[in-house]
Order: sequence, then structure tokens, then C-alpha cells
Amino acid sequence: MFCKKSLAICLVMVIIFTVSGSILATKPLVIKVAHSMPTSYHYHDGMLKFKEIVQELSAGKMKVEIYPAAQLGEERVTMEQLKMGVIPMVLTGISDIYAPRTGVFILPFLFKDSDHADRVLNGPVGLSVYDDLQKHNMKVISVWENGFRQITNNRRPINTVEDMAGLKIRVPESPVWIATMKALGGNPTPMPFAEVTTALAQGLIDGQENALLHIKANKTHEVQKHLAIVNYMYGPAPLLVNINWFNNLTKEQRDILLKAAEEGNKHMRQVVKEREKEAILFFQEEGLTVTYPDLGGFREAVKDVYKQFSGKFGADLIEAIMNIE
Repeated sequence: MFCKKSLAICLVMVIIFTVSGSILATKPLVIKVAHSMPTSYHYHDGMLKFKEIVQELSAGKMKVEIYPAAQLGEERVTMEQLKMGVIPMVLTGISDIYAPRTGVFILPFLFKDSDHADRVLNGPVGLSVYDDLQKHNMKVISVWENGFRQITNNRRPINTVEDMAGLKIRVPESPVWIATMKALGGNPTPMPFAEVTTALAQGLIDGQENALLHIKANKTHEVQKHLAIVNYMYGPAPLLVNINWFNNLTKEQRDILLKAAEEGNKHMRQVVKEREKEAILFFQEEGLTVTYPDLGGFREAVKDVYKQFSGKFGADLIEAIMNIE
């Protein structure tokens, strides 16, 4: 009798463990993704498409949780969390802090247009440069877009590079940005972006430079009078994963993430093209003077910037980027 009871108990326990194991095996993989911009920004549109594709291709076995608007911290904070494995995935506008060679991508007038940038950054040349991030436990699975940067100010319309003379323009704390603004004749004033609106309102600076959709999302236009469409610098947005986390996924899961990242990139870039046209009309309706300067003088003025940084980034790399069709 005892043996029969013991056998029955053992069988029940085996069944319980088997069922619970099956439940655990079918539990969805939850992926947290962070970015710093509001949900109205195109980053979020791309992430929503990424989420949709991941969940569709995995039949619900992989779920994406998006944390926008710096909910998990500003870009430097989330990249540190990514590096340590606290967050598995981050969409960011910075990388040269960890991989200095990626600073080559912000050289002025490096890219012909958005499509050229996409071909470079998501091709062999661009991805080989981003491979430098791997020593910090980060891997790029796709390079998205922050947009081409334009210049706003409160003093005068910009029609030629000569109109840049003496303008006190906020720039990020980057040697390339500072050197470029000096070459254009402006007075570069590095400061955190969080301080820009107040500095503009108080007249501490004359203007700033940023992508159209960034200007609109952060309402910078409300304290500016003039907007010059110069497309003088491009902002890549690498979608990064923690290497250890990524490598521990199955091949099927990795392939799904790569496919979703590619589709998210395509969708996001189309959103940018449509919304940038709308943004220019919006700025004009808001009272900004919009100009389209002759860029010949701008391009000529920044030639010395290339000479200054060719040693750091490599003249061969710069030439390879510019020659990609």
C-alpha cells in the first residue's frame, strides 16, 4: 500500500513539474527599449513599428516594452545601463563618447542626403565603425535617423555663410561641432540642451542648431525668429543592444530583432520625410522667417574642419564614406 501511494505521489509531482515547466517555457520574452524623446517624435514611431514586427514574427512569444521621454534616464544614463546589462536595448543619438571614431558621422556635409546616410551607416563601412562599441558590451543592430541639422537665430535671416558672422550659437559639447561652427563664422557656445530655451529667451545666446523635428518637439521655435535650412550636419541614431544579452538569445530570436530593426528603420525614415515638410510649413505659420541659403560658401568654409579631423578619423574612412553611392 505504501509503495503504491509513494508511486502515485511521485507521478503527480512529475506531472506538476512538467506542466509548470511548460508554462515557464511559453512565457514571453519581455524586451525593454529606452529612448529619450517624446512619443510625438519619430523615434517613437519607429519603435512602435519595431514592437509590432517583433510580436508578429514571434507569434507573441517576444514582447517589447517601450520607455520613451527619458523615463529610464537621459541618453548617457541609459547607455551606461545598457553597458551594464540593466537595459537590453537603447535607441540613442550619441555614440562617440564610447567609440570616438563614430564622431566621423557628424562631419559637416558628409552625407548627400538621408538615403546616402542610410546606405553608409547600415552598410559595411558604417557598421564596421560602430563595431568599436563592442568593447563596451554594446552592439548596433540598425542605425536610425535623428535628421539633418538646421540653424535658428534671433538676429537676422541667414542667406549666405557671411550672415553667420558673430552669431552666438549653442552647440553640443563636441570638438567637431565647435570647430564647424567656428569655421562657419559663428561663435560656438557649448551647453546642455536642457538650458537652451532659457538661454535663448534671456538673450544669452542668439540661436541654436538642430533637426527640424527636434526643434518642433522641444518647442525651440517659440523663442526663435529665423530658420535656415542648411542640412549641414547629420544625426545618426544607433539602435543598440547589450552584447551578452543578445548573444544569449536563440538564433530565431536574434533574426526577429534584426528584421524588426530594419523594418522600424524604413518606417521611421518615411515618417521623417513626411513630417519635415509639415514642420517647415508649421514654422512659417508660427511666424519664423525660413531661408534656403546658398550652400557653396558653407561647404567651402568647412574644408579646414576636414583637415583638422582627418588624422583622428582617417582620411581613407572619410573618403570611403563620401564615395559610397
